[in-house]
Amino acid sequence: MAINPATIDPLALPSVSLHERSQLPTTPCIYFAIDSNGVVQYIGRSVNPAQRWASHHKRQALNNQTGIRIAYLEVEVDLLHWVELALIKWFNPPLNHSIEPNELDSCDGYVSRIAKLREEKQLTQRQIAEALGLDVSTVRNWEKSRDGVKMFVRVAKLCELLDCQPKDLYESVEAEEDAEL
Repeated sequence: MAINPATIDPLALPSVSLHERSQLPTTPCIYFAIDSNGVVQYIGRSVNPAQRWASHHKRQALNNQTGIRIAYLEVEVDLLHWVELALIKWFNPPLNHSIEPNELDSCDGYVSRIAKLREEKQLTQRQIAEALGLDVSTVRNWEKSRDGVKMFVRVAKLCELLDCQPKDLYESVEAEEDAEL
């Protein structure tokens, strides 16, 4: 069973509220604690998530947040550890690390500020993706400095050289209705 973290959307997985945690499965799973903005706050693994969440060490930290849901992905028990590590690396949940998000994955000395700006506007990754016609994994990659950072840096430098804004670099070209083929 191969799992590609880029193809996993925790918001699309089955989930229960933090208060309904006793309804979690009793089979081996990776679980995602997701806040009301759709941000993965914590990822863990257990052979019995219902039992594990009866007294989970992160429950108090999560109780301080509103709308926490626990999504889960059933995984073969032999793969729990490896899948958990891959997903933590991919999503970089704040409660799994004592370091700031994005510090692990920088690109040539640059770190994405997209997540910070998005959160200031109280938008979710999904809202950004839908507004731009993208998959949510693209936005996630931008926020994790995995993809697009070099392009963003180059566009910023180009705008600096041309003394313009990114929106000035392109203009809309309307197709003529009477255009001949």
